[in-house]
Amino acid sequence: VAVGDGIMQLLRAAVRALYPTCRCLACGEPRRITPGEPLCDTCLAELALHAIPDTACPHCLSPKRSGSPCGYCQDGGMIGLTHAYAPFYYGGVVQRLVVMFKFGAVDAAARPLASAMAACLGTARPDALVPVPLHRQRQRERGVNQAHRLCHLVSEQTGLPIQEALVRTRKTKRQSSLEPRDRESNVRGAFAVTQPVAGMRLMLVDDVRTSGSTARACAQALREAGTAEVSLLTASVAPQHARGWEMQQD
Repeated sequence: VAVGDGIMQLLRAAVRALYPTCRCLACGEPRRITPGEPLCDTCLAELALHAIPDTACPHCLSPKRSGSPCGYCQDGGMIGLTHAYAPFYYGGVVQRLVVMFKFGAVDAAARPLASAMAACLGTARPDALVPVPLHRQRQRERGVNQAHRLCHLVSEQTGLPIQEALVRTRKTKRQSSLEPRDRESNVRGAFAVTQPVAGMRLMLVDDVRTSGSTARACAQALREAGTAEVSLLTASVAPQHARGWEMQQD
């Protein structure tokens, strides 16, 4: 029986090699694709629909009307941060990829996000990328630190170095379980700098920016340690005026 099972496994492997069939990560559509392609043409087209337009605020990337001030910036959303970079608004295919990667540890879902993140940087060249840290207990639960993995994928494509300069000193409540007014206090003082950063231009890396409380808390810790400049790179930005944008945060 063991020999027969072994032969069947070899046959299945040979069939998969000759006829590589898989499913689109975002919609589950079964299809034949070139190995390494995670999305079908339909989902790729939908992904493009979530691209952040030129009409967004050039400072924080939030949606805003032409000629009107940006509400997010006016409310202090970018305190401590010099600039925000992101390729997509959160939702649809982008949301499915983020959730699949963040809570299912599906590494292939991170790759199209990281490629778009690297591309949206343009000529920006910080001294180092800094992943937003997870508490060690939450990382054990998930099996992956999504910010750390995205950071490494972006580094591979851009050549930018990584500096893991931050640690999370306490386990915080999930931001999505809190009212917006309580999120700032939830992460205040939750990060510590563990490496020399004085005078450096650093770029925080995370998967989604929602209220921005986590990024601001990280930026504050880095600024207090002497960092010259802190910017933010995420795979997506959640427009706060849109329904259904909330998701589980760290």
